[in-house]
Amino acid sequence: MTNVINRRTLLKTGAGAALGLGVFGLAACGDDGSPAPAGAGAAGGPKKGGTLRWAVAAGNATQVADPAKAGGTMPLLIATNCYDTLVRADENYQLTPALATEWSSSADALTWTFKLRPGVKFHDGGPLTAQDVVYSFKRILDPALAAVGLAQIGPYLDASGITAADQTTVKLTLKKPNAFIPVMVSHAGFSIVKDGTTDFSKGNGTGPFTLTGFDAAARTSLARFDGYWQDNKPYLDAIQIVVIAEDATRLQAVTSGSQDVVDNITGANTLLLKGSVEPYMLKNGGWVGLTMFGDTAPFNNQKIIQAMQYAADRKKIMSVVAPGIDIISPDIPIPPEDPFFPSGLQPRAYDPDKAKALLKEAGVSGNFSFDVYAYEGDKLDTAVSFKSTAEAAGINANVITWPHATFFTDIFKKKPAIGISVARLHISQALPRLYGKGGDLNITHFSNPQFDDLVAQATASSDQAKQKQLFSDALTIVNDGAANVIPGWEGQVYGKSKHVQGLDAANGAHMYLSGAYLS
Repeated sequence: MTNVINRRTLLKTGAGAALGLGVFGLAACGDDGSPAPAGAGAAGGPKKGGTLRWAVAAGNATQVADPAKAGGTMPLLIATNCYDTLVRADENYQLTPALATEWSSSADALTWTFKLRPGVKFHDGGPLTAQDVVYSFKRILDPALAAVGLAQIGPYLDASGITAADQTTVKLTLKKPNAFIPVMVSHAGFSIVKDGTTDFSKGNGTGPFTLTGFDAAARTSLARFDGYWQDNKPYLDAIQIVVIAEDATRLQAVTSGSQDVVDNITGANTLLLKGSVEPYMLKNGGWVGLTMFGDTAPFNNQKIIQAMQYAADRKKIMSVVAPGIDIISPDIPIPPEDPFFPSGLQPRAYDPDKAKALLKEAGVSGNFSFDVYAYEGDKLDTAVSFKSTAEAAGINANVITWPHATFFTDIFKKKPAIGISVARLHISQALPRLYGKGGDLNITHFSNPQFDDLVAQATASSDQAKQKQLFSDALTIVNDGAANVIPGWEGQVYGKSKHVQGLDAANGAHMYLSGAYLS
């Protein structure tokens, strides 16, 4: 039996007495409870020492510490803090140097060159070389590994295209043009490991922390690496990460002080972060919605999908799912403030009568009923809120609550309708992965050759105006034809003690802790 902390365990420790009660600007809270400027912290600057106690909602015994397979919360925390990528992307996908100090492409976007940072060492003391990068990327391309980055880079790169020009220079020669390779390899799944590494239980990376204990279903421990390449970092001595699956118990853990930071604070729970704790929020953390198999009856009838979209009161749904944020959206996977957002595209207005008419045109007599699966938190809130607004249109969504622990093995990609939240992805990844032919996240089974062609053209182009037009055209196709209802965007909210400073949730999938400290 794994050592996952539950409500009963927490109460036995006395931590429950304080409160009787769950992929990307960042904010802390001001004295009046309003968002404070990003980067606001304690006076006097960072302090060395201390152990950060961190609780996550999700853990799975099948997950591993290999960064190339970092697909869950615990593995991603390890990948982003025990390893480094060549490049980092912030919340808006602006790129900054990491293990690579500079990068460039040929005019046709077929060849990419990365120059490595000098003086970087692995945890075992060995130097970083170009051969380590070559080995790391070739591993990702091995189908037997089932790396999270294979579906992204595989269509563009073969192992023969990865070469070391010298000890500090890596070249990627692509099979077809891609102007967004640096964005792609900023994901933690493209972390650099030492040449020849096959055992990842000790976490021999170049990151700010070493891996001292790992159990993805229960707890993980990290310790400071004094040889880290960023001067004076990290500040913390150690990080202890535990799994607390229940939303209320996790919230209780941070408000009582038994944990310093907890993740996945959703819905009205965000309003309970006050006093000695505060929300730490990534505003456009991800989108929430319902996704359906668009090639499976009854969802292969586009009029039924459109009826569901008009039956969604987006403002009402988002006021429940993400109170105080309320970013409503058309049915596309990028937020309104994204530079590639199609100008003039508006969310569908709530119109139950139009939804009824569309159902009638689709041949539905009487009410339209379907099952939708979701697990606790924002996904369940989205499904239940949709159900309440869709009833006026004669749509009955039978919401089935499924345990988080087995949702992704039993339900995801297996049941035709689910409530889902997806961390924000750069558009060059979001479109091919979510809607492209062979996309690893194509959970709507969307298929449109014109869409695929537009995305391919946009990805190959280095002309920003052309990229925007092509991506906008592709997004319009998604909005009009994909089998999903995307009412809006939620913040990715953490609850943290006010003495925790320097967190860096760069985007929806990454939390960098090299600059974190306890004030």
